[in-house]
Amino acid sequence: MKEKTYVLSILADNHSGVLLRICGLFARRGYNLLSISAAETQDPDVSRLTIVTEADDQTLEQIIKQVQKLHEIHEVLNL
Repeated sequence: MKEKTYVLSILADNHSGVLLRICGLFARRGYNLLSISAAETQDPDVSRLTIVTEADDQTLEQIIKQVQKLHEIHEVLNL
């Protein structure tokens, strides 16, 4: 399958180590991480992470499922 570029929007707890856990998941699974940015939301306890990745459709579904399994994650959207 041909890989496409996807943008994921992730709402997660705003505390140390969350970004490390997400990046570690990408590294362990061999997922391609093109860019990542993080910022607080209106709720200072929640951060929005925007991740750009390249994957085929099946791998994208795996990425979303794996990220959703992390207990700090509130929501994962494929934009």
